[in-house]
Amino acid sequence: MIRFFTILLGCILLGAVLCPAEGSAPAEQAARAGTIRVDGLYSVGREEFLAMFGIREGSPVSAALVRDGVKRAFLKGIFEDIDVTVGDGEQPEVHIKIRERDFITKVRVEGDYGVSKRVIRDLFPLKEEQAMRYDALSASVEALKHGLSRRGFPSTVVAAAVEKTSRPHRVIVALTVNTGIPLLINNSAITFSPSSTPDQTIVQGIWSEMIIAAGDIYDESRLEQNERRIKHYLKRQGYFRPVAGPAEFREGTLDIAVNPGKRLTVELIGNSALSAGTLLREIPFFESEAFNDGMVDETIDRMISLYHSQGYPYTQIAPVVTADDRSVKATFFVFEGERIKVGSIAFRGVSLQPKRLQGIISLTEGAVYNPDAIDKDKESLREFYGALGYLDAAVKGMEVAVDREKGTASITVSIDEGEKTTIGSVDFLGVSDETKAALSGIAGFKAGDTYNDVDIADARIRIVEHFGSMGFTSADVSVARTLEGHKAAITFRITEGQQKVFGDTVVVGNSQTRYEVIRRELTHREGQPFNVRTVNEERQRLYKLGLFTDVEVDSLDAEGNRRDMALTVHEGNAGSVEFGLGYGEFEKYRGLMEVSYRNLWGMNRQGTFRVELSSLEKRFLLQYGEPWFLGRSLPLKVFFLHENRKELNAANGEILYRLNRYAINAGVEEKLSETLKGKFSYEFSIVRTADVKPSVILTREDTGTIAISGIKPALVYDTRDNALDPRRGTFAEASLKIASLVFLSEANFAKAEFHAARFHALSSRITLALALRGGVAYGIGKTEQLPIVERFFLGGRTSVRGYAQDSLGPRGSDGNPTGGNAFFAGSVEFRTNIGRGVGLVPFFDMGNVWVKAGDINPKDLKFTTGMGLRYNTPVGPLSVDYGVKLRRETGESRGELHFSVGHAF
Repeated sequence: MIRFFTILLGCILLGAVLCPAEGSAPAEQAARAGTIRVDGLYSVGREEFLAMFGIREGSPVSAALVRDGVKRAFLKGIFEDIDVTVGDGEQPEVHIKIRERDFITKVRVEGDYGVSKRVIRDLFPLKEEQAMRYDALSASVEALKHGLSRRGFPSTVVAAAVEKTSRPHRVIVALTVNTGIPLLINNSAITFSPSSTPDQTIVQGIWSEMIIAAGDIYDESRLEQNERRIKHYLKRQGYFRPVAGPAEFREGTLDIAVNPGKRLTVELIGNSALSAGTLLREIPFFESEAFNDGMVDETIDRMISLYHSQGYPYTQIAPVVTADDRSVKATFFVFEGERIKVGSIAFRGVSLQPKRLQGIISLTEGAVYNPDAIDKDKESLREFYGALGYLDAAVKGMEVAVDREKGTASITVSIDEGEKTTIGSVDFLGVSDETKAALSGIAGFKAGDTYNDVDIADARIRIVEHFGSMGFTSADVSVARTLEGHKAAITFRITEGQQKVFGDTVVVGNSQTRYEVIRRELTHREGQPFNVRTVNEERQRLYKLGLFTDVEVDSLDAEGNRRDMALTVHEGNAGSVEFGLGYGEFEKYRGLMEVSYRNLWGMNRQGTFRVELSSLEKRFLLQYGEPWFLGRSLPLKVFFLHENRKELNAANGEILYRLNRYAINAGVEEKLSETLKGKFSYEFSIVRTADVKPSVILTREDTGTIAISGIKPALVYDTRDNALDPRRGTFAEASLKIASLVFLSEANFAKAEFHAARFHALSSRITLALALRGGVAYGIGKTEQLPIVERFFLGGRTSVRGYAQDSLGPRGSDGNPTGGNAFFAGSVEFRTNIGRGVGLVPFFDMGNVWVKAGDINPKDLKFTTGMGLRYNTPVGPLSVDYGVKLRRETGESRGELHFSVGHAF
């Protein structure tokens, strides 16, 4: 019930302000709301409610505005009753009393039941997290009883009760279910009609498809699934229009009637250029479940068309069909004829370059000749000439002369171009002179330009979109063309209609996500011109949050020229648990487990706990992500890390050192453009190294405990089409890490790194991938060499693949790698897709590490080449690479084998 005390049907208490008496002068201005009191809110906050209600303190208040506000609020779907009282005066008090609907937090199942709780909840129409419909409780109980009866429990007894919880407007539906004694199948049989009994092999195959048998509960839903399996099996065996069912259940015996239908056999004789499997895919009998003369003719047409596309224009196919009560056999005799290629293509009567015209048609010199392409190519040429303004152009003919001995076709195309048509004038009616100037630029053409129907149609669409972006959603744009000789006068007639503006926004379905998370992703503001493109962009922004499985947007006409927005979100599961096991050539056995939740406190904040274990490493990571830091879209990530690992010499398996690290890192990311973002982070870590091989110690900080702390700004440029498996685009990142006593660090240094990769799609199956990496570091003050945990190492599955992990570069007296303060690496890959998710990747890598930047010498670069195998998965390709050294030194292995997930870069 909704009451408007002061309005009294719009006239009494607000008096002349809201509804002046008859004969009185109209009010100069509407009343404005004073204090607004809202009682009874629980599920939404006051701010969200007033945003959807549309009346705030100081804003106009009227009967129509209150009525619209109540309608919008009910769209939320959580209110049972809204009672509005408006006081009198120029600034009346508005008192809103709300009664919310009850929502189901849990469906509790008790009793003695012969099915799982999940089945019972699925069959019960009232669901958790949905509004409690008290009027539907009895019908829901009956629906549950009916569903359980179909599953073999006809004597089911169900009792339902609704229990209040400690939370307001949250209830539990308690179901007491006693399914009783089930119906059991004692015997099962399959019955065929005398004229349709198949051979024994088919009968055995049907029995193998049975998923319901003697001893099972008589479950009608499983029986229907069983009948579908039988039908699919018979179709796979060549039967068309098979029938399984109806089934009869009587006194414990289940009898399923099966009529296989006729078995269709197709035979091909005389084909050699195209395989039987290729031709059989053109047969529509099974997909249409029909066999008649029309279908046979369609099959022949499709097979001949396939032969034509492969260059066999003289193919002929003759069918022979034999049939009896149980089977149909169709034999297709194929005469393939000679394969013909296009020898030459000549054009007559043209002023354009023949090569330009050859690029328009599908037939090309040296390719196979397809007679079915003639008509399509004629139409393509007509459209091309029309786009150039030759409206009278006609393709007189395409003459084909075939030399069957040589297997070539000579094609001569005769064209009458006619005279070129240009635009004489362009005018815009129904708009101001200022708007005409803007529309001229939007149209993109002017007097003297070539006449082109496609350009004109595209211009009309752009003009409609232009007016739509300004709120004229019903703008009508028509185009008139007047031809005089070979001059065209183009007139756009525009009817703008009423301009619409954004009104209020109602968000529905966000039971776990707070309103402000959604509102901050909406870029429009009340009173701005309504723009469909803005609405679509907002919808995409909400999808990218990762919280919703679906986002629906409806615009609703409101008072005046306003359009309210009803935004319905469907929340997904914000939590996830992931685990994995694997094997690496360096770490051997590996495992990980990750628990994450991406909507902490309903604010789209993400928490993650991750554990990684291997024979070399134990790693524990606790991470927190805040998408809006400092009140704006500035993602902040903070993580705590503890790792304990052994660093090995991959060549001989010796332990170089043991590392124990505790670290905290905080960083932000700022999107500077669609392709460029900046990053800034601070990290403080306590690192303890032990059992360090004497030969790899370059500085006193290489052993013992040290605090390393610093900042790291970075820039990232990314235009890749796919981050996991790119085929086009560029990725580049440059960073600078500065550790200093100012940041509480015991080691002082600056370390710069860059990584750049470029991807080119050479064909539909081949991608050229190029990568360069490099880095240089300098000690500051008393720090001459970086600690071993900060030095550069190369070699392994992501750098120079002919060498073992971290084995390139300077070595100590016993041959162990020491790392260095400078490195450079490059790679070239030809990523080839050979089908079914499998790829081959020949690669070439180069690189090396130097102790100091001053030691860099291109002659020291190491080169490797090799071959990789890829298998695509949803998380990236599984990779196996074998790299071979091109300058193998004494004592070095020939190459190295690497396993990983993802590309090398």
